Order: sequence, then C-alpha cells, then structure tokens
Amino acid sequence: MNRSSRTEYRTGFIRRYLVLFLTTALGFLLQGSLMPYVRIFGVTPNLLYAVISIVTVAYGKLRAFWVGLVYGFLTEISLLSIRDAPFLNLAVYPLTTLFVSFAFADKPLQRIEMDRAMNRKTKELPAWLRTLLCAAVNISVYEIINLIYVFLKGYDLTSGHIFRALTDVTATTALTALIMFPVRRAIFGKKVIVPVLKNDPIVFAKK
Repeated sequence: MNRSSRTEYRTGFIRRYLVLFLTTALGFLLQGSLMPYVRIFGVTPNLLYAVISIVTVAYGKLRAFWVGLVYGFLTEISLLSIRDAPFLNLAVYPLTTLFVSFAFADKPLQRIEMDRAMNRKTKELPAWLRTLLCAAVNISVYEIINLIYVFLKGYDLTSGHIFRALTDVTATTALTALIMFPVRRAIFGKKVIVPVLKNDPIVFAKK
C-alpha cells in the first residue's frame, strides 16, 4: 500500500467513526428535543431505532450493539418513569439490537471467503432494504415488549394499544427511509465507480 492509499484509508477510517459518533449523539439529542413535536396520530417515531438500524448495516453487529447499549442507558436515566420499569430500556435496546443484527448486518469477510472457497452462491438483500427491514423488526419487537409489559401490569389491551404500536412501527420505518441515504452518504462518501479491465482468459497447453 503506497502513501496515498494509506492516507486515503486513514481519512476514510476517521470519517466513518466521526460520523458514527455524531450520528449517535444527534440521534439521542433530537429524539428528546425535536421528535416530541413530530407526532403521527399521537405517536412519536423512534429516531433511536432508526439510527441503530443504519449503524447495524453500515458498521456491523458489534458497533450496533454498543450504540444500542448507549441509547438504552441514556434513555433509562432520562425517563421520569424509571421506577415503574427499572432497567427495561437498558435491557431492551441492546438486546433487540444484538439479536436482530444477526439477520441484517453484512456478512463477515471470513464467511464470504468461505462461501467462495466452497462454491456456495449466497445472495444478500440490498443495504437499503436490509436497513428498512432492520428498523421494522427492531421497533416491532420493542412494541411487542411494551404491550406485554402493559398486560403484565394488569391493564387490558385494547385496539388503541395495537393501533399505537402499528403506527409507531410504520412511522419509525418511514423515518428510517427518510434519513438513511444522507447518513450512509456521510459514512461512505461519494460512490466511486472503478472500471474493471477484462483480459482474455489464460490457456495452458501441454508441450
């Protein structure tokens, strides 16, 4: 790797992690300051899970887990109703992120190389589609856990509870679709198309 390549690699590495930090911080700040004013049928979309889903596909399982853990901790200490459900958000955010990420994060390079070595054809969904599905599954699990908690507290589940949960799933998935392309552009930079030179096949002949 020459000097220009090393410089470009370091610049890209720094940009990716700077964007990760800024996205994580802005996600939490905006969820508490701006998102309460964005209400659809009385439901506020979950910007935290939108950010988590983007991080899952762009950065992988480990970094998504840490973002979920940070969000769970910050949400837990910021809620006034923490005594009603101690450590609920601290557990739900990182655990749902971890388990859902196995289905939607990019495959490790070792797995890809192994599939190539064994001539196994594997097809991944596009990154944008996996991001949306990741957000939908994450927020769905979160709402199901909330419904179970409401039921265990002794309240009757009504159609209003179900409607609010479905609205949250739809609104959060739509919010993810709205912000994922600008965020991914900031993470990866401008897409560069590198031309591939096609050579004639090499033929070995016996002498």
